Amino acid sequence: MHQDYFSQEVNRRGTLSVKWNPQAIKSIAANEKAEPFWVADMDFLAPPEVVETAIKTAKGGVYGYPYVEQKEQLFCSWAERRHSWIINRKDVVICPGMLTSIALLTEMLTKEGDGIIVPLPAYQPFLRIVRNLGRTLIGWPLAYEEKSHRFSLDLDAFEELCKQAKLLIFCSPHNPSGMVFSEEELKRIAIIAKRNQVAIISDEIHSDLSFKEHHPLLPIATEMGCTAVTCMAPSKTFNIAGEHYSVSIFSEDKLRLAFKRRLEQLFLDGNSFFSTTIALAAYESGEPWLKELLVYLQENIAFMEKFFRERLPSLAFIRPDASFITFIDCSAIIALVEQDALAFPELYDEKKSPNGGLLSRFFGLRAETALNDGSWFGGDAYRGFVRFNYGTRKEKIAAALERMEKAVKFLKDTYTR
Repeated sequence: MHQDYFSQEVNRRGTLSVKWNPQAIKSIAANEKAEPFWVADMDFLAPPEVVETAIKTAKGGVYGYPYVEQKEQLFCSWAERRHSWIINRKDVVICPGMLTSIALLTEMLTKEGDGIIVPLPAYQPFLRIVRNLGRTLIGWPLAYEEKSHRFSLDLDAFEELCKQAKLLIFCSPHNPSGMVFSEEELKRIAIIAKRNQVAIISDEIHSDLSFKEHHPLLPIATEMGCTAVTCMAPSKTFNIAGEHYSVSIFSEDKLRLAFKRRLEQLFLDGNSFFSTTIALAAYESGEPWLKELLVYLQENIAFMEKFFRERLPSLAFIRPDASFITFIDCSAIIALVEQDALAFPELYDEKKSPNGGLLSRFFGLRAETALNDGSWFGGDAYRGFVRFNYGTRKEKIAAALERMEKAVKFLKDTYTR
């Protein structure tokens, strides 16, 4: 496959894509015309083999109940190839979407009022899961070095928080920072969790997109005697997020059997015909495409790093080690953005963009670029950040960054005396 596959224009307007929906964009960016760099799916075509399978399946004309005997084994083979992780087929449960699995596991592993640790900043649905189930959210802020613009784990803080918790909802690689954790870091987390009888749900949906070695948490946690579940999916890996299909791998038979039983009770123990067909095609044939995708994404990162360094030094690009999303530290311009909001209160009216924040409105209005506001990932502590999705053509990224550069210049020219 040639890199041109990732350079071709893909028109997603009018395709039921939430990322490209004008009203959804307006809800975060205060401007329905802003170009989307927010929702975590990519603007690339899925692997050619997956597209061909989808076309062939659609042309078949019958979309009945699927039954695939080898689906667990197919995932096990993938995990061994991609992560050198040998999994016993019996430890694998095929599930609907990741969030369904994480919510069910949270319900099973805790009771109402129990403390649940979530590293912050966090993928916001994790926070909603905790609150929806009436559990107590215990935020575990990542340490942030303002000079080097790097996040890291504060394991001393984790030890203290574990004293009041029953569960850790972990994200590895981390969303939104793009951090990939070392084996030693994961081992320390598992040891602390075990010592305090805290179970771990590890969301590893971005693991296949790691630019360096990814260590699955489950084998480490199992070795340490810690109750853990790792959740994975082909959705981010192969850009098929709309077809809900995920995998849960368990450290304990008792928990796995209870989880399977709960899926059966709620009639969630089956996946759709299309999602099954497409997911299996991706795991079977998508690896060459993935290898080229990883090269393209790292080229995008190099381009963005250079652009921020040379042309947008007042914003800090936080280099990710995985996936196609990253945080940008905009704290150096936040005071100027606040002045802009005071000068134009109608433009920045929160009622017009209820899912946004100060910075997502600024970039939406002044740069016509839709980004997730940092506050979406854990409140005001992260209002100085935005999350940028660079899983798209370099030309689009370049145009967006140029618009952002002009918007920052406008701020400085207008409000700096």
